Amino acid sequence: MQKNYGIEIHGGADVSAGAMAAGNKATATNISAVATDSLANARTEMARLLELLRAHPEPPDQAIEMAEDAEYELAKEVPNKRSVLRLLDLIASGAKSIASIGGAVTAVQQAVSAIL
Repeated sequence: MQKNYGIEIHGGADVSAGAMAAGNKATATNISAVATDSLANARTEMARLLELLRAHPEPPDQAIEMAEDAEYELAKEVPNKRSVLRLLDLIASGAKSIASIGGAVTAVQQAVSAIL
């Protein structure tokens, strides 16, 4: 009989799973739903980011447009997490030297990552 070493991953593989279980009588449960209050939090943080961008005297190139696109995506019933996070990454890369905007982008990223 072979030994059970649980879940092993080799070769630099990427694993993306909501729930994993290994071993004798192991179970895993994954509940995938968008919590309304968490989504509201993400939308609030996005609005704050847009407010900061619009108030900044020299916002990064196309940052406002990308933030508006992200806000539009977040307004959907089931937003596309990848689209929102990609837009936020682009905004962050253009705002590296602006601490307040970088912090606001991080807040939105964390809120989006938590819900979707």
